[in-house]
Parts: sequence; C-alpha cells; structure tokens
Amino acid sequence: MTLFLRIFSLACLLVLAGCTTTSPQRDQVNWQQERARLERLDHWQLSGKMAIITAQQKGSARLNWQQDGDDYRLNLTSLIGTHILELSRVKGEVTLIDNEGKPHQSQDAEALIYQLTGWNIPVQGLPEWIKGLPGQAEFELNPDASLASVRDGQWQIVYGDYRDQSGYRLPHLLTMTGQGSRLKLQINQWNLVP
Repeated sequence: MTLFLRIFSLACLLVLAGCTTTSPQRDQVNWQQERARLERLDHWQLSGKMAIITAQQKGSARLNWQQDGDDYRLNLTSLIGTHILELSRVKGEVTLIDNEGKPHQSQDAEALIYQLTGWNIPVQGLPEWIKGLPGQAEFELNPDASLASVRDGQWQIVYGDYRDQSGYRLPHLLTMTGQGSRLKLQINQWNLVP
C-alpha cells in the first residue's frame, strides 16, 4: 500500500508539473498569434473620450482617431462640440490646426501639441498602444493573453475593459502616465476598415 501511495503521489506531482509548464506556453502562443494579427490591423477608426490631468490643468475632450497605414487624423473637441485641435500626419508631415483654425506644421507631433496646448500626449506610441500592442517596450500580459500594461520610456500604460470587435479583442480603456501627465482614454466605438 505504501508503494502504491508513493507512485500515486509521484504521478500527481508529474501531472501538476506538466500543467504548470504548458499553460504559460499556450498563453505565449496565443499572445504571439494575436499580436501578429493586431500588427496587420492598420486601417481603423475610433471615437471616445480623453481626460488629461497635469500639475497646471485638468481637461477632457471627445476624441476621434482615423488610422490609415502610417498616416492618421486625430480630432479633439470639447464635450459641447467646440473644436480644440485637429492633428494629421500625411507622408511624414504633421499638421496641427488649432482652435482658431490656424495650421501649424512640424515633423514632431508631440512637440507641436505641447507647444500649442501644454499637453504631453504620446502620439508616436498611440497607434500601437490603442490596439493593445507594446511595440518594442516592456510589457505584461493578463491571464487571457491580452496586454495588461506597457512601460515605454517615460510612459506607463495600463489596460482595462477589453471587448470583442469584428474578430479582435480590443481595449476600451487605457490609462497613460508619464512626463508629468495622466491621460485616461475611454474608447466608445471601434470601426475596423477592411
């Protein structure tokens, strides 16, 4: 009987050890497959709200983002519909139309926004982060192999509220902290363009 208990205990330990080593591998495979799919997704639109908190000011805006390959158009309006800014990138050239309708051009979108509004918005990383991709940054995964957080230079991005959308699992809530700013992005609607 003692020999039977030893063999049974050893078998149970081997089964449990096998379970703990295969689950992370399966999650990693799921993540790599989903990451590859999301990286190919480069034509989309979204709408939502963004809250911006800095030491000097607090603000919120309605957000509309259209991504077309490497080019994009970001439109921010107040909650009552007043134009705040429109930022677009076409063939590497960035143009910002301010709240008075005046165009400003630069190669650096983030510097241009900061110069005109005082807001640090990490525009360069947003096209990937919005979809739940870390780029080349450090990241952590949720148990379901979705992105939990990203640390990219001065920015920390924390994800929440993933939802299924046209066969993808996309985030609907991002909190970004860095450069003396805290941004909360709530995505209300995704529209994936084939």
